[in-house]
Amino acid sequence: MRRAAIHRSFVARAAASVAVLAVPLCTSAAATANPPPVPAASTTAFQVPVRFVEGCLSNVFACWGLPSLTTLTPTATPGASGAVTFATEPSPWASTCPDVTVSWRNLNTGAVGTTALRRVEPGYAPPIAPEDRCRHAPAAAITGSGTITATADVGAFTRGGPASVGYRLVVTPGIGTFQVN
Repeated sequence: MRRAAIHRSFVARAAASVAVLAVPLCTSAAATANPPPVPAASTTAFQVPVRFVEGCLSNVFACWGLPSLTTLTPTATPGASGAVTFATEPSPWASTCPDVTVSWRNLNTGAVGTTALRRVEPGYAPPIAPEDRCRHAPAAAITGSGTITATADVGAFTRGGPASVGYRLVVTPGIGTFQVN
């Protein structure tokens, strides 16, 4: 009698385990028949924007005004098959609008790369709208899927000859983290 009770208990537990395992299989089969809609790609602004100061030094002519503090906010939009499009939001306050270099690393695969966001010339027909003063052409990168970290930077510059020298000092490089499927 004791052996029959143990046998029934074992059979009941085995049947319950099979039933629990079968429920997710049935659910996943239904999910593949009617897949959920794919969400639209979401654009992520870098958590830390690029900030830099630029000005001029002159031996002949005085530089008028204080150096300007400029902020550029890079963005990342994941696409299909591990592709990411980097861009910047237009900045009406940039006085020279430098190119932006974005360096990225895939934390899951270890892949690394660099891309440049080149300045788009605003044209010379006045008046130039504030949002057209500093725009950059988007750049695509194949990062692969996973967690991506990226930094953005603007380079230092010297313009003119010996009589006129400009400078650009990076206050904070841009930093962003986002997911790519």
